[in-house]
Amino acid sequence: MKRWILIAWALTLALAAVGIAGKEALLARGDTVLLRLAPVDPRSLMQGDYMALNFDLGNQIRTAQGPAQRPPRDGVAVIRRDAQGVASFVRLHDGGPLGVGEQLLRFQAARSRWGGAQVQVSTDAYFFQEGQGERFARAMYGEFRVGADGQALLVGLRGKEMETL
Repeated sequence: MKRWILIAWALTLALAAVGIAGKEALLARGDTVLLRLAPVDPRSLMQGDYMALNFDLGNQIRTAQGPAQRPPRDGVAVIRRDAQGVASFVRLHDGGPLGVGEQLLRFQAARSRWGGAQVQVSTDAYFFQEGQGERFARAMYGEFRVGADGQALLVGLRGKEMETL
């Protein structure tokens, strides 16, 4: 019995290490993609040390999915970055080849904090150090590292002039 517990413990640690290594590789080698923030409920800044996030691109994806009762839980969008790295929605990915300058971005459909459905890229919240709410209230973009498979990690927020907050 003790041996099985040790084996399970070792497997758990190995899986965690593989997950961490994958995220570290994405942070090191992923493309920088900026997503324009869409308006959200500003009360989240007052409730604690986090900011609720909603991305304009997510709203475009929901529109492209159409009025389905229940949109697919996971999906992939095709995006294109402008000269500043700001992504724009091109289309939902159908498995076909990508055009010049296009890349993939994975997303998930989830329940919104305000009711209804929301498309999330990586996360719907950004946590920050206590007392920094005023600084992050100026955020206009989410900064992501995106891998070739479209997997994205939120690494920070940026202001109106693309400055790191």
